[in-house]
Amino acid sequence: MKVSGFWRTAFLSFAFWMNSAQADILVSPTRAILSDERPQAVISLYNPGTTPSIYGLSWVEHRFTEDGKMLNLKEGENPSSVAGFVHFSPRRVVVAPGQTQTVRVSYHAPADLAPGEYRSYLRIAQEASPGAGTPVASGEQKGITFQLNALMSYAVPVFVRHGAGTATAAVSAIEPTQVKRDGGTVPALKVSLTHGGVFSSYGRIAVYQQLDANAPVELIGEAGAVAIYTEVLGTTRVVELKPGNKLEPGSWIRVTYEGEDADRGQVYAERSFQVGK
Repeated sequence: MKVSGFWRTAFLSFAFWMNSAQADILVSPTRAILSDERPQAVISLYNPGTTPSIYGLSWVEHRFTEDGKMLNLKEGENPSSVAGFVHFSPRRVVVAPGQTQTVRVSYHAPADLAPGEYRSYLRIAQEASPGAGTPVASGEQKGITFQLNALMSYAVPVFVRHGAGTATAAVSAIEPTQVKRDGGTVPALKVSLTHGGVFSSYGRIAVYQQLDANAPVELIGEAGAVAIYTEVLGTTRVVELKPGNKLEPGSWIRVTYEGEDADRGQVYAERSFQVGK
């Protein structure tokens, strides 16, 4: 006996979180920041595949711990939720192959909303339908052939920045280290950042080197998607140096935490040191 088509997909599909670069639909932007000056945003869903995709949208709540773990919160457990005053439309979208659908997000501050930053996640979850999902396994057992499809789900953080404030940080520690790579080790820096300001920050850690006063400043390492949320004191990341680079004795190293997306161009924090001094 063979099980195929819709029933095979319906019974054997499951959902899990995956970022847009790995899945069958592209979500842009991957973060939405609303404020009193910019109360609206548009999130685009592009389907590069060959079959239509159906997605349902809803709010979910997450928070992070100091060690970087994500906690799933129940309704009512997040005092900084935006679900009560940020609205989105539509709540269900069908994205045809090669087409883009947009989701509009809008914010209106309640009269009693205290200044600060608020954050929830807009969950975009693929619904089961004929041909839906990405194949992750297939086989045959006792005369039954099957294909296991994964239904994709995305979580887009939606921020509200209400009132005056900034996102700042400090480079609290820098430690040279080694990272295992391809059977050997590569030089790296362990960089610790401390949160500051009213709002969370998001960007990249960049490592620059200048061999001497007459040499150019070169980018020798970077790590992207570095977020410090308001609920944590800071974060630590290990930044590998680019191939062929090392911490040359006597050279000057400058480590910066630079903003991306809405904060592109802002330098949250920086720290310099001379190797071996």
